[in-house]
Amino acid sequence: MNNEQSVVSRCDAVTCRFNRDQNCTAGQIEVSLSADQARCLTFSPAQDASAESDRPGQGQ
Repeated sequence: MNNEQSVVSRCDAVTCRFNRDQNCTAGQIEVSLSADQARCLTFSPAQDASAESDRPGQGQ
């Protein structure tokens, strides 16, 4: 396992609950790569946001 951390420089998923002004606020993200295209597996639509939790895995 690689323990290096990376910073999301910009998020274009404007309908994601973790997107604030093109900045990702998720505590951590998972990304898949298929056919040279990256896909954020942490994406969660803004309308699914819970008032109890701002980060994945919390409030559950």
